[in-house]
Amino acid sequence: MTKMEKITKRIDSYRNEMIDMQIKLCAKPSISPASGGEGEVEKAEILIDFLKKNGFSDIEVIKAPDLEAPSGYRPNILGFFKGKSSFKTIWIMTHMDVVPPGELAQWRGDPFKAWVEEGKIYGRGVEDNQQDMVASLYAIKAFHEEGLEPNYNIGIALVADEETGSEKGIDYVLHNTNTFRKQDLIIVPDAGNEDGTMIE
Repeated sequence: MTKMEKITKRIDSYRNEMIDMQIKLCAKPSISPASGGEGEVEKAEILIDFLKKNGFSDIEVIKAPDLEAPSGYRPNILGFFKGKSSFKTIWIMTHMDVVPPGELAQWRGDPFKAWVEEGKIYGRGVEDNQQDMVASLYAIKAFHEEGLEPNYNIGIALVADEETGSEKGIDYVLHNTNTFRKQDLIIVPDAGNEDGTMIE
């Protein structure tokens, strides 16, 4: 079995675990305080725990001050999965915040209690941006559990505030850390089309 086949098989075995993670994350309404929510702190705690248990190192929480948030800050999580070379890092950046659910009467269920129906997960945030976040995390978990070492470091950036301008999210991280380097590659799986000809 090739390395790719091993990783694919391992990821397939995570199906139920990934669904459970989606449901768990959805239950933490990470809406911006500017939109009437409390921010991303509770969701961040779940994600930090996952990173610690699945081979990530140098986990750091960059706290962007936000006096409207009950915690007083908006969390931005950075973590690394070490590769053979640290010359560059391949970053995967996703965001933790979600937009408000809108008119509740338009939902067939509670938007913050995700449910599975005909092979699809429904709930606020499960598509934007949790599907990409969960897929990224479990892909790296597969590397970890298969004992595989990528050629370069893989970085995970789980940021706040994307839905309301990113001032307390990636913008804050860029202006307050020296984490990202010129030679790094940054992948933002937050938009695209079905045939793969357009990927953000």
